[in-house]
Amino acid sequence: MKMTAGNAAFATLQRFYDAETIYLAPGGGDFGPIADTLDPDCVLHQPSSLPYGGEWRGPEGFRAWMEAFGKVWSHLEVRDPQFYPSGEDVVVSRSHVYAISRDTGRPVDWPLLQFFRIKNDRIVELRPFHWDTAALLDGIGAL
Repeated sequence: MKMTAGNAAFATLQRFYDAETIYLAPGGGDFGPIADTLDPDCVLHQPSSLPYGGEWRGPEGFRAWMEAFGKVWSHLEVRDPQFYPSGEDVVVSRSHVYAISRDTGRPVDWPLLQFFRIKNDRIVELRPFHWDTAALLDGIGAL
């Protein structure tokens, strides 16, 4: 995924996604490069209705969220990501997510918008907006 050159927020997101791809690859990787893209006071907001919902704070909170998320989904693909800057410190992304539930084995796909706020070349805030959390819950057998 290529992002617009010359925007520091895009460069931070590119580093984040590159590190995340390596970390999530078979055999895994070091969480350190992901942590390096996150502000010590960063916060990830997830809808409270989801099994991994709530506010996840700091790099260690983000790592804990990744573990909780991984317990729900056995496979995940983010398809056709598109990025839209809003000033120097905010990027909104639009994509389509395809995932497979670990418990039910059912595929679930949904549109996703994400809000990123960047400060000093690190992610300070990440807030995903899922199209239909009820469909996610149904897919994982939680409804």
